[in-house]
Amino acid sequence: MKQLWAFILVSIPIISLSSLHADEAADALLAKMGPEVYHASGMHRLSPEERAALATWMGAMVEIERERAKDEALPSGEPSFGLEHVTERIGSLFRNSPDRIESRIIGEFRGWNGNTVFRLENGQVWRQSAPGTFFYRTENPVVYIRRAMLGSYLLQIEGKNSSVRVRRIE
Repeated sequence: MKQLWAFILVSIPIISLSSLHADEAADALLAKMGPEVYHASGMHRLSPEERAALATWMGAMVEIERERAKDEALPSGEPSFGLEHVTERIGSLFRNSPDRIESRIIGEFRGWNGNTVFRLENGQVWRQSAPGTFFYRTENPVVYIRRAMLGSYLLQIEGKNSSVRVRRIE
């Protein structure tokens, strides 16, 4: 039983199960647990409604455990001074987040030069965070923003070899 809890709390992203209907919850649990654990835990004896209720509860427990682990890992008060970027990085370990995004810069693009602000079609706003210049004129270019080292991000225009370090401001 101890292995079952470890499996549930650590490796199952059950959150998505809470939005499933009762019959889908059973199939999703079976797929996540595998037939051995599914039967050993007695899940096969529960009604579809009971399995859905359990899946919802497990999803809530996973979120509670993630938050508790994050809170325990992060210092507070004076010991946390200056560690804001570390806090964000640790917090990101507990979120499902892509390695990169793709969007378009809205309107005319003329490159970057020092402190350029990039307004994206997806509603995000990013600002150049490292020195550098790049001149290229176009309309509504496709851009990729990807994670880089030490919690930073790089913006690149589709089809171009230049990139610039950015940080999100909105």
